Amino acid sequence: MDKEMKEITESIWHRFKKFFILLLLIPILTTVIAYFIASREPGTSQADAKIKLGSAENATLNTPDSAKEYLLSDEFLRSVKGLSKDEEKELKEKLQVVPQTDTIITLSLSDENKNKAKAQLKSVVKAFMNESGNQSEKWRTTLKDQIKKVEGTQVSGEGTIKKEEYLFDLKTRALKIKDPKLLEKVDTTDTNANPKRKAILGLLVGLLLSASLLLLPEIFKK
Repeated sequence: MDKEMKEITESIWHRFKKFFILLLLIPILTTVIAYFIASREPGTSQADAKIKLGSAENATLNTPDSAKEYLLSDEFLRSVKGLSKDEEKELKEKLQVVPQTDTIITLSLSDENKNKAKAQLKSVVKAFMNESGNQSEKWRTTLKDQIKKVEGTQVSGEGTIKKEEYLFDLKTRALKIKDPKLLEKVDTTDTNANPKRKAILGLLVGLLLSASLLLLPEIFKK
């Protein structure tokens, strides 16, 4: 057994000396190639924004699920100003809506053009905030009108108690109405490929290839 191991070791060492230059060049080449490819890859930028959803009894944008469905709908994308038909389709694929809590969502949009990603997400956020705010305001106005009507109603006896109870309920519901809030304004971060990391990966691949050239002949040797 010791003799066999010695022969294998000597064979590997002989092969190492014979192909030393090649074994050295392989990891160097894979490192350089990986670094070059990574440096040539187009970088991307991601625009992000965080929104706290509004709250109104009859609004359709109170929950993350309903907000996401609306944000990715053709109806909404058509309402975003400054978008062409092609950009609407593109935005539907690139826009990410991620629930953070029961009332908070994060919007993300990636593009090779940093300014484009930021501008488009700003337009999306603005359109959504306007629509959600309008829903809250409409319900707020409806309740105010109901309160005025009830306050102007003349009642007596037990009707007075019922009137006060109804007014209290209406005013409580009005206080619960919340407008949407932009918790984090649209900001962008670069997600460019890291050439150094790619180079390290290329080096590891090259070392594995060199090691394979040394060891595989022994494995398949009869």
